[in-house]
Amino acid sequence: MIEALRSRLAVRRVYLARSRTASAIARLAERRGVAIEWVPVATLSRLASGGHHQGAVAEAATYAYASLPELIGGPGRGVVLLDGIQDPRNLGAILRTARAASVQGVILSKHGTVGVTSTVVAASAGVALHLPVTRVTSLGQAMATLKDAGYWLVGLAADADRRLDELDRIDRVALILGAEGSGLRPLVRRRCDFVAGIPMDPSVESLNVSVAAGIALYELLLRAP
Repeated sequence: MIEALRSRLAVRRVYLARSRTASAIARLAERRGVAIEWVPVATLSRLASGGHHQGAVAEAATYAYASLPELIGGPGRGVVLLDGIQDPRNLGAILRTARAASVQGVILSKHGTVGVTSTVVAASAGVALHLPVTRVTSLGQAMATLKDAGYWLVGLAADADRRLDELDRIDRVALILGAEGSGLRPLVRRRCDFVAGIPMDPSVESLNVSVAAGIALYELLLRAP
């Protein structure tokens, strides 16, 4: 809730049950001019449709996605493209890791990829509200736009012939991650400048996509030259 009030999200009203945490939320809401309504815990449970609310529920506008030019023009060295991520908890974890790695933003394919929902925001611990995210109809067109802007496209795949740590340091990188289980689609894979994998013990076949994203972002963006 605090992250929502600190973000650019248009929060119209907050519903609170009295507690020490609620008092801090109320002060922040007052500074933003957001209406506050004190209610019983049972009311919060109803408003949250049975979800975990931690004593506060917000009434807010629909999440505002960034445009692709806005995302590319932002500060940072790289972007993440997600194609087919369906688990909102995975998306939330990836967004949190991407923010930690100081990426410019995350690009989501509208086809088969979950959007930014309340579950995603919760899984990201609110970080999703502070990171530019855009949704595109054509991931291929977005990849072409990034190439024109000087980015190198790096697809992550467990069966790649080369490893991430074998790539030279890239100044402007776009990391592409495929769906849980099936990975990169063939057409998306062919559009990549490089396809690389994470070195792993042979006894481990694959990693959770959010874990793999964290390792890849560290290797591509945060390692020493």
